Order: sequence, then C-alpha cells, then structure tokens
Amino acid sequence: MQKKVKKSKIVFYNPKHNMVTDTRKGGGSHKVKKTTSVIMFHFDASTSRYANGGHVIICHRKPNTREKKMAAVIKKYVGLNKAYNGYSYRTDLKNCNVLRRRGIDFSLVETGFITNKRDYQQINKHIDKIAKGYIEAITGETVK
Repeated sequence: MQKKVKKSKIVFYNPKHNMVTDTRKGGGSHKVKKTTSVIMFHFDASTSRYANGGHVIICHRKPNTREKKMAAVIKKYVGLNKAYNGYSYRTDLKNCNVLRRRGIDFSLVETGFITNKRDYQQINKHIDKIAKGYIEAITGETVK
C-alpha cells in the first residue's frame, strides 16, 4: 500500500545524477528553485571502527523544528554521533554553501555510519520507520 502526504509536495533529485558533481558543473544547487527546502540524505563512512551515530548538518547556527525532529528519528533508531550531539553547522560543503548563499533552506541528514556494523544493522532493521519518521519530520504531516 502506498502512503501519501496531503499538504506537501516532495520532489526527488534525479537518482541518475549526483548533486555534488552537478553543482561543481554549475547545475545542482545552482538550479534549485528559491522556494524549495532541500533535504539531502547521506550515510557516513569511516576507516575508524569507533565512528558511529548520525547527525543533521544545518544551514543556520541553531537547528529548526524540522531538524530537531529529524535528529530525534536518528536518535531513536540509530543513535546520535556524540561528537555532534545531533547537529553540525558546516561551512565547508560546496552544495550547502551554494544553497546558503542563494537563501535556500537546507538540511543534510547523515543517518549513521554504514561502515559501523551496529549502525548498518539498525538502519537496515528500521529503514521503513526511519523513512516514515523523516517524511513526518519534513512535512509536519502524519503518515498512517
């Protein structure tokens, strides 16, 4: 059964493209409509076996309600990265800098480390609940 949100329009970036690469070539973040909120989803990777947990990279120095809700989803199903305590304000990411300069709201969600066995297992075990939680956090709607 397909679940729907009623008040929000969700558009997925072309999965055949890479937004970072496209941004470097003058597309990607440069072409996003100004009225759009951009939510990027990533998985972290590390050579350290101790790297674990997720966090939300935010465009302002303090997290907004949506970002707090997304971090709560990560905390519930995977766990938060202790180094970031749920949030990270970054100014060294090309995509994010282009969006920030253009005044476009964004969040980059790092759900967890796919190189960490526990994170990987938790993500796979709860993938549907994580996706539902993110959709509800982003749209403010309840998905039944």
